[in-house]
Amino acid sequence: MKSDLAQLPINRIEASLHPAGKQKDALERLSDATTKAIADLQAACPNDVPLTPVGRLEAMQHRLEAMQKAARLIEPALDEFYATLSSEQKARFNTLQQVASH
Repeated sequence: MKSDLAQLPINRIEASLHPAGKQKDALERLSDATTKAIADLQAACPNDVPLTPVGRLEAMQHRLEAMQKAARLIEPALDEFYATLSSEQKARFNTLQQVASH
C-alpha cells in the first residue's frame, strides 16, 4: 500500500510529461524520495490515539517533525527533476495539481 500511495503522483507526472533520459532518472530519484517520505510519515502516525493531552501533544509534535523531514527529503529531488524539464513540460507540471483537484 505504501508504494501504491507513492506511485500515484509519479504515475500522473509520467503520463503528463513523458520524461526521457536524465528526466526519467531524476523522476526515479523523486519517486524513491517520495516512497521514503511516505514510509516515514506512516511510521510517525500510529493508529492508536494517546489517552492523555500531553501524549496527544507529543504525538502531534512527532507527526509535525515527520512532515518537516519528509519535505526536506522530497524538496531536493523535486528541484532536481523540475530543473530537467523543458518550458512546455514545466507549464504542464505546474497545472497537474490544479487538474487533479477539480
